[in-house]
Amino acid sequence: MPELDLKITGGTLIDGTGSPRRRADVGVKDGRVVAVGTDLAAACESFDAQGRVVAPGFVDIHTHYDAQVLWDPELTVSPWHGVTTAVLGNCGFGVAPTRPEHRDLILRTLERVEGMSLSALEAGLGSSWPFQSFPEYMDQLERVPLGINVAVMVGHTPVRLWVMGDEATTRPATAHEVAQMRALVRQAMDAGAVGFATSVSKVHVGYAGRPVPSRLAKFDEMLELARAVGESGHGLIHYNVGRDPLWQAYEQLHAASGRPVVWTSLLAGSLGPGSHRAHLDRAAEQRRQGLPIHGQGACRPIQFEFDFRSPVVFDTWASFEPVRMAGDEAQRRAIYADPAFRARLKRQVAGRGPDDAWFAGKEAEGDTRRASFQEMTISWAADAELLERKLVDLARERGVDAVDLMLDLALESDLQMRWRMALLNFDESEVSEILADPHVVLGLGDGGAHMSQLCDACHPTYLLSRPRPGGARPAGRSGGFRPRPGWRRPPAAGL
Repeated sequence: MPELDLKITGGTLIDGTGSPRRRADVGVKDGRVVAVGTDLAAACESFDAQGRVVAPGFVDIHTHYDAQVLWDPELTVSPWHGVTTAVLGNCGFGVAPTRPEHRDLILRTLERVEGMSLSALEAGLGSSWPFQSFPEYMDQLERVPLGINVAVMVGHTPVRLWVMGDEATTRPATAHEVAQMRALVRQAMDAGAVGFATSVSKVHVGYAGRPVPSRLAKFDEMLELARAVGESGHGLIHYNVGRDPLWQAYEQLHAASGRPVVWTSLLAGSLGPGSHRAHLDRAAEQRRQGLPIHGQGACRPIQFEFDFRSPVVFDTWASFEPVRMAGDEAQRRAIYADPAFRARLKRQVAGRGPDDAWFAGKEAEGDTRRASFQEMTISWAADAELLERKLVDLARERGVDAVDLMLDLALESDLQMRWRMALLNFDESEVSEILADPHVVLGLGDGGAHMSQLCDACHPTYLLSRPRPGGARPAGRSGGFRPRPGWRRPPAAGL
C-alpha cells in the first residue's frame, strides 16, 4: 500500500519561508504536505513537475473583489495564478455596510476610483442587494460557493457613507458621527472582519471629482476607529497613504489599537530614483523598536492603460483639475481643446509645474512624472501603424509638441484611443531591493479592480517567473531579482 496519496516530483521548490529555491519532491497525504525532499515513499499518484515551480498557495493581501465575489465565486483571475486566499476591502473601499439609498453612490465611487465597470456592477449586484449591514454581507458570503478562501476588511468609505450620507465626501465628522462609525467597525470586527482599511491617498478621487470619504476624516476619527479594532482583540489596520509615508501616523494607529499596521505603498521611484532606500531604513527602525508595522510593496510595474474619457493616471496632476471636475465627455473634449489648459499641462510636463506655487518642493515627484510621460505609449488605435508607438517619438517625427499631439489624437478618436503609462516601480533593480527586505509584505495586485486599465492579479506568476537573485547590490542590501533581458532604465529627464 503506497504511503502517499500524491507525490510531486522534479519541480523547483519555493517554499515561502525565504529560503533559496531548490530542487525537491513533495509528498501529500490526506490533503496535507507530509514530506519534502528526495527519494520519497511511493504514492498512489505522481505528478511530474519538471521545469515548473512548486509553491504553496499565495495569500493575496490586496484585492477588490468585494462586489465581484457575489456573482463570480471563483474570483477570476486570481486562482489562475496560484492565489488560494484573497483579502477584500482594501484601501477602505467595499460594498458593506451600504444603505439602499447610497447604493448608486458607492457603485459610482468604485467605478471612479477602482476603475470598475458600472454596468457590470449594476448587473452583478442587481437592483435588490441581499444585504445592508456588514454582518449581513458576511452571511451572504457564507452562502456563496467560494472557489478559494476569502477574508474581508471593513472599509472606511462605506462606514462613513452609512453614517453621513453624501456629506461624507464634503466635511469632517462630528463626535456623534464618529461614535456611530466606531460602533459599526466594532460590529464588523465581531462579525468576522479581519481588519479595518482606510485611505488618505490623493490618487483616490471619487465620483464627480470629490475626494473619497476617508480622505475627509480627521486623524482623531482614524484613531477612534483603530481603537474599535483593538477592542475586538484581533485583526489589523490597512492604511493607504500614497507616495509619502506617514511614519508617526502608523505608530499612533498601532498605539491606539495594539494591532499590526500595513501601509500602502512602498514602491520604487515614488519620490525619485533610490527614494525607497530611506523608506526601508525607516521601516527597519520601527521594527527594531518591536512595532508590527509593515510597508506593502509590489513586484510588477505600476502601469495603467486608459483613455481620455477617464484619464485616471493624471488624477493627481494639478493641471488636470478641470478634467476631474467635468460632468460629462462633452465638457472634457472642450477642456482638451482649450489652449489655456494645454499651456498649463505643458508647463507641468516640462517640470515647471502648472504654476510656481504648486510645484514648490515637488521636484522629485516632477522627475518621476516626466519619466512616466516619456514612456507613454499608444496601446490601441484605429490606425494600426500607431500601435505601440511612444508619444514622444511620434511627436518628434511630426515636429509637434507631445502634449498637443496627445490631445489631438485623443479628440480625433472621439476619446477612444488607449494609452499605456508606467507610473512607478519600473526599475527592477530597485524593486528587487524592496522585495528582499524582511519588513516588506508583497501585495498591491488590485485583483478585481482597474480591469480596463491593468491586471496585476497575475503578480504571483510574475514573481515566480523572474530569474534567480544575483548581481551587484547597493551596500547594505541583498537579494532580489535580476532585470529581465532587454530591460532598460527609463530616462530620468524631461522631454
